[in-house]
Amino acid sequence: MTMEKKYNKPSEDFAGIKFGDKRLDKRLKKAVEGMEEQTQSSILSSCGNKHDAKAFYALLGNEKFTIEQIEREAYKGTSQRIGNSGIRRVLLAQDTCDINLNGHKKTEELGYCSEHVRGVKMHSCVALTTTGMPLGLLSQQYETRAAKKIALNHEEKAKRRIEEKESYRWLETTRKTLERVPEGVESVVICDREGDFYELYAEMMSLGTLFVVRLTQDRTTIDGERSIRQLRRTVACGEVEVAIPRDSRKNIPARTVKMEVAFCSVSVARPKRVKSDLPASLTLNLVRITEINASGEPIEWLLATNLPISTDDDVMEVVGYYVQRWKIEQFHHVLKSGCQAEKIQQRTYERIKPVLFIYSVIAVFILALTLMARSSDVTTCDVFLDENEWKILYCLINRTKKPPDIPYSLKTAVAYLGELGSFRHAPSDGDYGVMSIWLGLFKLFNALDVVRLMGQV
Repeated sequence: MTMEKKYNKPSEDFAGIKFGDKRLDKRLKKAVEGMEEQTQSSILSSCGNKHDAKAFYALLGNEKFTIEQIEREAYKGTSQRIGNSGIRRVLLAQDTCDINLNGHKKTEELGYCSEHVRGVKMHSCVALTTTGMPLGLLSQQYETRAAKKIALNHEEKAKRRIEEKESYRWLETTRKTLERVPEGVESVVICDREGDFYELYAEMMSLGTLFVVRLTQDRTTIDGERSIRQLRRTVACGEVEVAIPRDSRKNIPARTVKMEVAFCSVSVARPKRVKSDLPASLTLNLVRITEINASGEPIEWLLATNLPISTDDDVMEVVGYYVQRWKIEQFHHVLKSGCQAEKIQQRTYERIKPVLFIYSVIAVFILALTLMARSSDVTTCDVFLDENEWKILYCLINRTKKPPDIPYSLKTAVAYLGELGSFRHAPSDGDYGVMSIWLGLFKLFNALDVVRLMGQV
């Protein structure tokens, strides 16, 4: 995918917010600009001085400021990017992560995100092109438990209504995100194993959206069979090569593996615990893709979808969509490691949420910048960087006072940022990583501040 229109920075996405008070408008603009330029710094550092930091803290406590306002503008910006991109189908990748704030003992209203960890459970939906290019956030929900989670037995779990379960956030997010996708663009909801529950399948089918979900439940079919058992008995119909992305957490490089493919269609029966107003059965297309001749434990994916499947190409389309779900995990990595989301310090839980949301929008921007540069040779750097930014970046790397007159490629700009971010060019390093890019941006914006102080821009 190439972009002809500029990919707005977070501060530009939030520019439409009006509080009815120009001072508050100015405070938000200045604070977000500082946060996107100083992603690894505290609020005090990113604001530049105590006076501006105090003004931002005052904004968070102002009754005219609400998180709904900044969410509305950010989602509007994402919707516009989807519409402007010219794509006909968008992937809606959902996932949940824990923001660990265990050291923040004095933060009011802050509860638990897991049994022993204080913090925020954050559920996000990132819009992606079918090739995995991030287009922005379309939904984000937050939860902090008032007390540690109480373990329930099987019967107690079965009695609870879906609205009382944490999995309900998957339903809510699906409804909200589909409302924000422009007309004429088809949506495909992508979920991991947490999304494998009957109510979500029924909801997505009733809303008329496509989906790809990682299977974990071996459901009963209307014939009394078991769905996963039936899929495993299905004879493989062919072999394919699949590009497996690099897993930096396990230090496993990107690789291409041979996998065998099998698929079938099943009608699963409504579980007894599910309320009776949902359909008595649902028809799912199941896909099994298993690594051949693996040296260790073979990779195996079991997927459920309502996309049509009749050929190997159809299966590979489903697998290709699911692979893009990993982009939301990269988003979490950038948010935590690059934007230092787990170091947010605010007096109350309610004031943590808008700061976390702003950093989330910034994290998607950094991820999109990195990934687009890898995938396109024709996109120019002015899609992401302002004129002063790409000119100064060129001068920093090439040690010259004379910048080029026209913008160079985004791929070159990201290579410059990677070099500025101390990318080592080791044979095992692969492409420029997100960490190198955000460190490069951090140094670039520091250099910009110096140039501004000297009055040269």
